[in-house]
Amino acid sequence: MTYVFWHSYLMFHQAAYIRALAELPGNTVHWCVAQDLPAYYRDRGYPVPDTGQVLVHIAPTPARTAELARLPGSVQVFFGLRGFALPLTAFQASLGAPVHRFLMTENRYEPGARLLPRWLVYTWDALRYRRHLSGVFCIGHSGRYGGARFFAACGYPRERIVPFVHVVGGTPVRHAPLQRGHKEILYVGQLIPRKRVDLLLRAFSQLDLPTARLRIIGKGEEEPHLQQLTHRLGIAERVGFSPGMPNAGIVAAMAAADVLVLPSRFDGWGAVVNEALMVGTPVICSDRCGASDVIENGRNGHVFEAGNAHALLECLHRVCHDFRGDRAALASTESTRLGGPAVAARFQQSVLRLLAPSPAATRPTAPMDGMPHRREQQP
Repeated sequence: MTYVFWHSYLMFHQAAYIRALAELPGNTVHWCVAQDLPAYYRDRGYPVPDTGQVLVHIAPTPARTAELARLPGSVQVFFGLRGFALPLTAFQASLGAPVHRFLMTENRYEPGARLLPRWLVYTWDALRYRRHLSGVFCIGHSGRYGGARFFAACGYPRERIVPFVHVVGGTPVRHAPLQRGHKEILYVGQLIPRKRVDLLLRAFSQLDLPTARLRIIGKGEEEPHLQQLTHRLGIAERVGFSPGMPNAGIVAAMAAADVLVLPSRFDGWGAVVNEALMVGTPVICSDRCGASDVIENGRNGHVFEAGNAHALLECLHRVCHDFRGDRAALASTESTRLGGPAVAARFQQSVLRLLAPSPAATRPTAPMDGMPHRREQQP
C-alpha cells in the first residue's frame, strides 16, 4: 500500500509507527511536513526523529504537494485540518482524486467554557469534510470525555471513528531492585494550570506514607505558586522541583520512580504515560487524559476522576501499598503493545477494515487489537 502522511513537522510521538509501517512488506510511506522540527522543541532538547525507510518531504512545493496528494489508490492521512496549513492544503488538493482520505486528530472534548464554541467549529468542519473521509483516527478515544463522543456529536459517523494512540520510541533501561527506603512519586510535564499539579500536591500531602517523596520535573508559570503551596501544606521538604532535562534523563527518572502521575484537567493524550509504561513504571492518570485509554486499573496503573483529590489519593495509596508487579515484565509487555511495530500493524488493519466493502465496513467500531476500551460513563 502507499501511505502519505501530512503533518506540520516530524512528530516524535508519531515517528515510531510511521517508520514501522514503511517496513511492512509491500508498503511505501511518504511523510510530508512543513518543517523538520520547530525551534521550540529543539530548544527543549528533542532530536529530529529517525524516519528509517520513510520518504520524507520537507516544505514541498505546491506542485509536489498536489502530486503526492493525488497519488492513485493511496491512503492519505491528514493530522488535523484546523490550524494546520499543510494538511489542509493537501486535503483540498486531493479532492476529486482516486485516493482514500483519513483524518487523524487528538481528542478535543475539553469540558468548560471553551467546549461549546469548539463543538460549533468542529461541527462546521464535519459538515464540510466528512463526505470526503473514509474514517477518523482519534487519539484519546474512549470514556465519558473521549474523542469518540466529541467527534460523533460533531457529525462524524461513530462507526468510522477509530481509537488510536501517540507512540514513543522505546528507550532500553536496566531494571534492578530499587535500593532506597522510600516511595518516589513522579510528575513530568509543564507547570501550568491545566496540568493540575496542585491537585497532586494536595493528594500527596494526605498520603499515609510520611517517608514518600514527590519529584516534579518541568517548568512553567505555576512553579512559584506550587512551591508556595508545598510550604502551606507542610510538605516542602518532601517535594523536589527539577527543571526540564534531556529525554534520556527523564526516562531514567521514570524508570527509578515507583509511579508516574498525570493529573491533568484535560490532555488530548499525554505521551509521558507511554514513556513510563514502556520502562515498567505504573501510571496514575485522570480520566480526562487521552492516554487513560491504555491504563488497565490494577495491572499497569489506575484512572481517577479528574479534579477529585480524594480519588487521586486512593490511587496513590493503592500503588504505593499494593503494587507488586514485575517491573521488567511490565516494561516488556507495554513496549510491545505500545511500540511502533504493533501500532503500525493495528493501524494498517484498521485502514483495511474501513476500506472493505459493505457490510464489513459498517460494523460498529471495535477496539484495536491489544487496546483496552473503557466503557463510556453517562453524564
